[in-house]
Amino acid sequence: MTVAVLELNDQNLIIQTEDGTQHTEPGFAQLTANGIETGDSARAVAWQQPQHSYNQYWRQFNQLALPSKQRWARHHADIAFAQIKQLVAAVGSPEQLILSVPGSFSDEQLSLLLGLASAVPVEIVAVIDSALASSAEQDSDALVIELQLQQAVVTGLAKVDGRQQISNQEVIPDLGVMQLYNAAARHISDQLIADYRYDPLHTSDGEQLIYDQLPHWLMQLGWEDEISVTVPSAQGDLNLVLRKQQIAEILEQRLNGLNTLIKKHPGAELCFSHSASLLPTLLPQFAQAKLCNQNSGIDNCFNLQDRLTTGELQRISELQAPGKSKAGASKKIHQATHLLYQDHGYPLDQPISLHIADKQLSLVTGIDNRAALVFVVDNHQLRVLHQQEDLQLQLPDLCQVGKTLMVAGHKLRLIEVSNA
Repeated sequence: MTVAVLELNDQNLIIQTEDGTQHTEPGFAQLTANGIETGDSARAVAWQQPQHSYNQYWRQFNQLALPSKQRWARHHADIAFAQIKQLVAAVGSPEQLILSVPGSFSDEQLSLLLGLASAVPVEIVAVIDSALASSAEQDSDALVIELQLQQAVVTGLAKVDGRQQISNQEVIPDLGVMQLYNAAARHISDQLIADYRYDPLHTSDGEQLIYDQLPHWLMQLGWEDEISVTVPSAQGDLNLVLRKQQIAEILEQRLNGLNTLIKKHPGAELCFSHSASLLPTLLPQFAQAKLCNQNSGIDNCFNLQDRLTTGELQRISELQAPGKSKAGASKKIHQATHLLYQDHGYPLDQPISLHIADKQLSLVTGIDNRAALVFVVDNHQLRVLHQQEDLQLQLPDLCQVGKTLMVAGHKLRLIEVSNA
């Protein structure tokens, strides 16, 4: 039986099989004349075609009729079903699934989800809380923050007799990554109006452009105090400077509910799931908090597979910390530490800029927007911060030892350097 783990966070749904095959996509859907498209292709036109776009079907996962009649979907559950089918097919249609779900899922929603899975068809063999899965190896009490597209979940974990247990859990509505993006987008719009009398959010194409670039800009601000960006418009290219401190102050204004919950748990270690990495990246008050990598929860699910899949199927809210993987267990993804090119290793704990001159590559550490390519490692993935137009580029799905990059015909290998 082929087994996969599916992490259901609509900001970035992740499915991975035992052999390491992984697929990710956001919780966006577009209803077209030919059916339901989900994931990146749906997000790429979400602001250009808002009348056909959906991104709240996981938060409102139910069988209530949609406001207007649609050919391919009667309710949000139909849209979610289309995405589940696509996720499962993308990794070779495994026969069994371990579900990792945030605490915002109700029992009724889980029951509905099990029914949809049986129609894929795929067998659900275990259901575990995603905060518990990502922090199974915690040695102390912890407070885990997860961000979805439209809401946040804060989970208190307590270590009792060698077991990690969920002690309390709260959902913060309207504190998702989209609310943070909206606040940053409005700041950018205000700056462009003041400087150029141009509002990019006034047109669907302008909105799409801003929201396409926002994740990259905000990630780049995690490394630099300010960045210069260019926004195309009918007036020509408009130059804009984004400052980390200003963005941080804007985001901080959205966090009253979160800060209140954090103050209630003064002795717990603060942990941000990979879905909430934007907060410790940009906000100095969270800079020392623990940030779980993208695969910690999935790895723990595979390592604990025997214990998760025995007995009655129910949501797992406590577990023993995982030990070493048994022989034959899933292949854990080993994240590369360096990029190897011409016998020189470049550390991946900082952004890397690649220049091309006379068909030769040169690499430097740091962000240089004059370079042909600038990328950074973010939770097991290589994220492009800047790329020259028409640059021939092939990036691996994961920043995994042994994988290669192809840049303008040059091959670069990802490696692991011990004691570096």
